[in-house]
Amino acid sequence: MIRTVCGEGRRLEYILIRSQRKNVLLQALPEGKTRVYAPSYMHLREVDALVRSRIAELAGMHARLEDQLRENRLMHPVEPGSRICVEGDAYQLELVQSARVRMELEGEICRLHLPEPEDEEQVRAALKQALSKRALVRIRERLESYAPRIGVGFGRVTIRDQRSRWGSCSAKRNLNFNWKLIMAPPQVLDYVVIHELCHLIEFNHSPRFWGLVEKQMPEYLDWKKWLDRHGSELGI
Repeated sequence: MIRTVCGEGRRLEYILIRSQRKNVLLQALPEGKTRVYAPSYMHLREVDALVRSRIAELAGMHARLEDQLRENRLMHPVEPGSRICVEGDAYQLELVQSARVRMELEGEICRLHLPEPEDEEQVRAALKQALSKRALVRIRERLESYAPRIGVGFGRVTIRDQRSRWGSCSAKRNLNFNWKLIMAPPQVLDYVVIHELCHLIEFNHSPRFWGLVEKQMPEYLDWKKWLDRHGSELGI
């Protein structure tokens, strides 16, 4: 649902998502978009009033997000010859004009085919699309390998673009994973897959939960630390 509020000389359009939650969450998204999660029992006028009261705060959130995106673009150039990591290996980016998006890894070259290789934003979008597709294939492979060992079944698998979460699971046993995992060493992806599958048994971070993770990956702590230290370096 799209809502619009005005306040403090600003006009704000936001996407409202209502669910069985207890509080309101405001999110600043790229391209100036705003998402608001609100409890289903709240009246629309109450949600509007809350968003209106925090319109200046949201403007600040968007400004900080733009700074982060600008810094991210500088940190991850996507011009020909740029370094791209795929499954822990570094490749040199090569851009090829083509009618459809696809990615090829050959030797030390990551060859990206796309309609508009001269457009930086199109390159970023195409590279993210190709890496997300590869991530889904690889994550499904690892899920099919580890789920029987752990003794769990799972539902839908989704690849998402998240800034701070590497994986999550729902009460319906659906699993979500960050596409950037495909850029990390394979052991990191394995660790996150095992982590989320173990949550289907223990929906917490208790000693029993970490015991389940360790049973599948005795060296999991090394890769958890790798992700903590280097996760911010992953991305496009």
